[in-house]
Amino acid sequence: MTQNSSRLTRRQFQSALAGGIGALAAWPASQALAQDGKPIKIIIPFATGGSNDIVGRVLAQQLSIRLKRSVVVENVLGGGGSIGAANAARAEPDGNTLLLISSTFTMNSAVMKLPFDPVKSFTPIAMLGMGPSVVVANSAFPPNTMKELVEYTKKNRGVVNFSTSGAASFQHFAVELIKTKTGADITLIHYKGGGPALNDVAAGHVQATLGSYIQMQPMLQAGKVKLLGVASAKRIDLIPDVPTLKEGGIDVEVGNWWGLLAPANTPTALVDSLNKEINAVLTSPDIKKRLAGEGADPTPMSRADFARLMADETQRWAAVAKQTSIKVD
Repeated sequence: MTQNSSRLTRRQFQSALAGGIGALAAWPASQALAQDGKPIKIIIPFATGGSNDIVGRVLAQQLSIRLKRSVVVENVLGGGGSIGAANAARAEPDGNTLLLISSTFTMNSAVMKLPFDPVKSFTPIAMLGMGPSVVVANSAFPPNTMKELVEYTKKNRGVVNFSTSGAASFQHFAVELIKTKTGADITLIHYKGGGPALNDVAAGHVQATLGSYIQMQPMLQAGKVKLLGVASAKRIDLIPDVPTLKEGGIDVEVGNWWGLLAPANTPTALVDSLNKEINAVLTSPDIKKRLAGEGADPTPMSRADFARLMADETQRWAAVAKQTSIKVD
């Protein structure tokens, strides 16, 4: 046997080494999610009771079961979601701190000076789902439709208040669009989350609000608020008799969506594994049934597709900000 035949050539060695490194790189990505002793923390940048909180807690529960490790949520309030996002941007890029976002995240930069770069400070992980939005009012509020509400505001100027989950939020943009399209005289009251915003409508402190149907259901079922219209593009299967705003002559279509980000520089293999695990959660029969029962649709996507959606939404809402002259103090 010659010397060359008894050992690996340089090319064979390099090939084997590359294969070995690839296998080692893949092992931590697939195993670290389940074997890291630290809990995964999902920052929810709004108060409890809102759609972000509801979706985030459902995800945390199901992801914990799938990964066999603790997944916790932390509500960090303020700044239309920007304070929680800033905390996430500063976290170690090790996959243990994640940020749950909604469409609001793509609106903030159009009207606010942010303490982070919404593109460069984060790595997209996964799209979670989409949900229709509705307009609800206190049960004792006289108008019963959006057309009636618009007419009521014009006859009773300075009287009607809408609550939102915060300045520069999805609700803020949506109601400003309604005002621009209809001339409705509405004053916006900004809260630190959709939950508190809805609670004050139910209590009669504010007349109405707009938000995700997923968060409105309990108050609707309790009879504390009533539906005035669906703000999304089509009627909601669970409430088929409630017309859309467009059907009522108001040219506004606004839905909500939720996704998950990691701090920038989180290893690609790790976020790819997170995307795979989260998409598996979203396609499970249990999660599909649970979210569908609340009017939301799980929407698994590749990381690239989710990044494109975020870019498209950012461009869309920047144009709306100019159209409506939205200002944030």
